[in-house]
This record gives sequence, structure tokens and C-alpha cells, in this order.
Amino acid sequence: MSVLLLALSLVASAADDIPAARVTLPWNDFRALYEKGLAPKEKPEVAPRDYALARAAYTGVVEGESTVFTARVRVDVLKDKGWVAIPLLPTSVALRGARVNKVEAPIYLDGGWYTFVTNQKGPIEIELDFAVSTWESAGQSGFAFGLAPSGATELKLTVPADKALDFQVANAQRVVKSEAAGKRVIDVLLPATGNLSVTWQRAAEEATATVATAKLYAEHKALIGVGEGLLRGTSTIDYSILHAGVDHLRLSIPSDLTLIDVTGRGVGDWKVTEGGPRKVVDVDLTFEAKGSFSLRLDYEKPLQEKGGTIDVPDVSVLGVERVKGWLGLDARSNLELAPGALSGLRPVDVRELPAAILGQTDFPVLFGFTYRADGWKLPLTVRQYPEVDMLVTLVDQAEATTVLTPDGRRLTQVTYAMRNNSAQYLRVELPQGAELWSSFVAGRAVKAARAEDGKVLVPLARSQTAGADLARFAVELVYVETGAPMDKKGRGSLSSQLPQVGVPATAVAWTVYLPDASTLKRKGASGSMRAVDRFTPVDVGGMSSEAAQAAVRQQANAVFDAAAKAGGVEPVRVTLPLNGHPVFFEKLLVLNEPLTIELDLK
Repeated sequence: MSVLLLALSLVASAADDIPAARVTLPWNDFRALYEKGLAPKEKPEVAPRDYALARAAYTGVVEGESTVFTARVRVDVLKDKGWVAIPLLPTSVALRGARVNKVEAPIYLDGGWYTFVTNQKGPIEIELDFAVSTWESAGQSGFAFGLAPSGATELKLTVPADKALDFQVANAQRVVKSEAAGKRVIDVLLPATGNLSVTWQRAAEEATATVATAKLYAEHKALIGVGEGLLRGTSTIDYSILHAGVDHLRLSIPSDLTLIDVTGRGVGDWKVTEGGPRKVVDVDLTFEAKGSFSLRLDYEKPLQEKGGTIDVPDVSVLGVERVKGWLGLDARSNLELAPGALSGLRPVDVRELPAAILGQTDFPVLFGFTYRADGWKLPLTVRQYPEVDMLVTLVDQAEATTVLTPDGRRLTQVTYAMRNNSAQYLRVELPQGAELWSSFVAGRAVKAARAEDGKVLVPLARSQTAGADLARFAVELVYVETGAPMDKKGRGSLSSQLPQVGVPATAVAWTVYLPDASTLKRKGASGSMRAVDRFTPVDVGGMSSEAAQAAVRQQANAVFDAAAKAGGVEPVRVTLPLNGHPVFFEKLLVLNEPLTIELDLK
């Protein structure tokens, strides 16, 4: 009834010239009008998206440096009302025009795409004309551009060519090739992809007819590195190809040589054919090379462990009019190389070798040779010598501080600024009767062990790499000793020594704090360490010994503090109660020898 009243009011408002009019309807008409005004029982569902690209068909023709396309795209607009923006092509292509029913379509740029805008619902056929640039490199051509994904995507591409072509279409599910009137055509079906990438090149079987007329010249640059048990070589062959292109190259290597890889621009497949004293290497290219072309071979050959005489492997370049070659030899271990009688080679100064040889190795090139024809021979005698043990652990600076009490007790702290490459432990021989109280390595508390011979084993860290050198870290030991007490006037004698660590030390500095009542007699100091007024400055890796010690101590303290905070429990670290007046002793270049002092106090 409310709907009826609404309808009557609308009629009354429309017929304002008869505001008091009345309308009489039959019951069936009234019921039909009433039911029509009711809200639908089920609301219509909204489409999951505003539009859908049902299909797209791209037809292209290669014209010189561009490929010209005509695309037909079917769009289904699903939105009931309002405008819809539909991206069709990326702006990387050049759009010539867009039409709907032969009428120019509204296109604008949005987010790198040519975008079609419409408020029309239902299916729409859009026709697009555009072009994309075609690239060419190493005998291969192609193009690529983005696609708006559609339900079905088709491509028909025509390439003018009088010879067969090999096509590659990324993600293609079906490719049909055909030819007509000197043109190569492919029909492709693609999945819903976001990119169209097509490449093509001459089919290899169509290029063989030109090989016979081509003339090849080559320059061969070889570097042979002799290491422990293995010879490794690299050959770079620079071709000059005249008159016609080639897509196949041949080489020859000794039968005892293992070819690891063949690389170069456009190298396709390569294979090695066994047979006789030499192997033949066939290299197929994916295009016809003409002019300058480079090929690289990597190979190796096992050697006897104790050396001996070997023949340096010669890589021969086949099918060329003339070859010029350079050969360099280097030793990559503790080996001595001695060339024998030369055949077909001329020795040259290594500085005359091409930079392409010298720049390949960090080892010094020992011998250089040149040749003008393949088939040369070079016997090489290889002598291997036993290795000399090198220094792997070194103490740059040792700093010791001892506090002497009147009752004869001695508390000593020794800090070693050291570098370690591989040692697992620092073997420390403490003074007789000494008791170790604490040990820290790189600022962290470590648990020392005792070896069968009584020495203390302190686990070491491995130095981090700092540029071309190893970084220093600190090893800190604190121990206590008991000795004879002083008399009431501070007189007495002191015989003491520092730990022996079995590692060379550049410099050792020892500060001994005497009780206030004690004074060192004139000429009252002896032993292996020299009494000094101040320590001798020592350059330790570009810094003074004091600076090196300070840097190591600062690093150790920082690590110690960080570990204590992170662990929640601070490790026990002994601090020397510095009291009294100091005397100084030092020794430079300590080689696992006793470090002793004898003091006569008055």
C-alpha cells in the first residue's frame, strides 16, 4: 500500500495542475504494481573485477630495425556503471593508433602503460597499431615487450629471410613454422604471461656452404701454470676471419690433456673427439662469425708428485692460413722450472709477452716464448723441494707488570699482543711455584689446561684478516708467586722471571713496582733483561709498541665489558694493586729464551 501511495503521490506531483484528482485501479493491476515495487529477494552479485581481457592476437612483421604489429584485443567490461581504465600496452612500444569499431579510442598514459578508458558495459573489440625496436647481436636478432595478461594470447610473426631460421619464444606452448615467398612465419600460442620475448638466428645447417671460401688467421696467447701435482693452462685465440663468415672452428690438443671449458661470444656446442696422440676439438657457433672473433680454452694435466720432465701441452689451431703464438710459464708452488731443448719456439723476455698473458696471473711469469707455426715442442723439467716451516704465531709486544710486596709475594700480569694463523694453544711455562689466577684471550675469559710436561695450555683465537695482514688480539695472564720477605728497612734480593711461551716476541717490556721502603742498589740489577729508564719505541706494524699495546688493551676491555653485560655475571678479572715505585726492564727480539732479573735492594 505504501508503494501505491508513493506512486500516486508521484503522479499527483507530476500533474500539479489537478492536485485533487483521484485514480481508480482494478485489483489485478494494483497487485501487479505492488509486486513490482517490492525489493528483490536476492541482491545481484557484484563482478569480482571491473573487466577481463578475454583474448589478444598479435600479428607482426619485421621491417628493418623495427617490428610492426597489429593487435586485436577483446575486453569484457563487467562493471555495471561508471568508468573503467584498462591497460593494454607498455609505453616501451610506439603506439600508432587505437580503434573501437573503426573509431579512435580514448587512450591515456598511466603508470607506464597505454590505458583505454570506457563506461560501456559488455564486450569491446579494440584494434591497436604499434611498433617495437628489433636488436641484433652476435648473429642473433629479437625483441621483447610487456603484455597485459589475457585469457588466450596468439602471435603470428613474419621475418623476411631467404634461409631457414631458428626461433626461440619464451614460455611458448605451441610454435608452428612455415615459409612463403622468401619469408619465415611462426604461429605461437602463449600462456597468460606478462612478457613477449622472441629471438631468431640463422639455422646452423644453412651456413656451412660459406666456410670453404673464408680465410682465417689466428693469434694464440697461452699461459701455462705449473702447480703441485697439476698443470693448468688457458689459451686465448684471436681469429681474423676474412671474405666470408664461419660457424664452426676446429682445434687440436694432446691426448693427455683434459679440456675443461670452451667459452666465447656465441659459442654453442663443443665436443672432443678421441683418437691417436692428439684429440680434435670441434666448436659450433650460433652465428656466422666474421672479422674479429675470440675463443678461450681452459685445460689441465696431472703431474707426478715429485716432479720430473714433462712436455708443455701445445694447443694447435686448425683450418687457418697462418698462426702466431705467445707462451708464458709460471710456477704456482715451491717448484723449480727448467726448460729443455726448444723446437719451433723462440725465447723472449717476459716483458714482451702480451698483456692478455701477464694479466691472468698473480704469480711471476718465469719464461716467455713465441712461435710462428703449430707443432712446437717444449720439454720442461719440474723439481719440487720440501717446504720450509713458516712462522704462524708471533707476539708483537709483551707487556708485563709485577707488584712486589714487603712480605715477598709477587703478583704479575702479562699481556701479549699477538697474531695467530693456526696454533691451537699458547704453551706457557710459568715460573716455578707460580699459581695462575686468570687467563683472558681477546677480552674473553678462557679456561686454561695443563699439559703432561707441566706447561699451561691457553686456547688461542685465530686472527681476523685486516687488509693484507692479520689483526692482533690480546692474551692476558695473571699469576702469583711467593718469595723471601724484605727486612724492616726494605732490604733483600729478588730473583724472578717471566713465563716462557715458545713463540718469538718482537719486544718484551717489564715494569716492577718495588715497595716504598726498598731502593735498587747502583748496579744492583742483572739477568737476561736490561734495566732502562724508559722503554725503547718499537714500530709494530706501522704503530709504536705503546700504541699497539694500548689498542689491544682497549679492544680486550671492550670485549670483556660486552661479554659481562651480555652474560649477566661478570667474570673474575684480577686488577693489580699498583703501589710503590717502578723500575723498568726490556729485551728486544726474544726467541724462546728465559727472561730473568736479579735485583739487590737496599
